[in-house]
Amino acid sequence: MTTLPCQVYLFRSAGFAPSAGTVVSVAQLDRVVAVYGAGGVFGEGGLSSAFDGAAVFKNYASGACFIGVWGARNASRFRSKLRAHMEIAVYNEAPDARLSFWGAAKERPKKPAHK
Repeated sequence: MTTLPCQVYLFRSAGFAPSAGTVVSVAQLDRVVAVYGAGGVFGEGGLSSAFDGAAVFKNYASGACFIGVWGARNASRFRSKLRAHMEIAVYNEAPDARLSFWGAAKERPKKPAHK
């Protein structure tokens, strides 16, 4: 029996930072949970623990759910770990889903006050 490769989407999004060109990488929920573990509202808990945050994209019409991370380094580490556990196919486009929510465990360091 042949297993289809995990579809991993790699794209830029304006929804994560003021620079508007943040790199985002997501994959199907069940495939990500198989590697990072479950937990959280949608199953993003394991991924969120590994990266101190996760993004959830959902197609409410079809029910498809994708989870992933933002930032070029995080996206690269995300794909590398998936690749170590399964065959992946990278698509340089956003999935057919909308950003449902995203959250980070940590805040950015505050800028020092000017005196």
